[in-house]
Amino acid sequence: MSSEDDGYTHTAGSVEGESDGDGGGPSGTLLVVVVALATLVIPGIIYLYPTLLADHVPFMVAMLALPFIPALLLGVVGVWAMKE
Repeated sequence: MSSEDDGYTHTAGSVEGESDGDGGGPSGTLLVVVVALATLVIPGIIYLYPTLLADHVPFMVAMLALPFIPALLLGVVGVWAMKE
């Protein structure tokens, strides 16, 4: 076997069409914002104001609906980001 075979060797940063420092663009930024919202803001609202929706719906329904909001947001934004 010769030392110069025709095999493929990957060189870091040599992918065509790759731009350095892109950071995911607007879809990546929106995905980071939604993840922060889903992990910090919505649970904080549930912790600080557990009766937030109690005036409009029963307490148990509110405790099911509030966690559903970040789950729905993460799903929609995740699919949108992958289609970009």
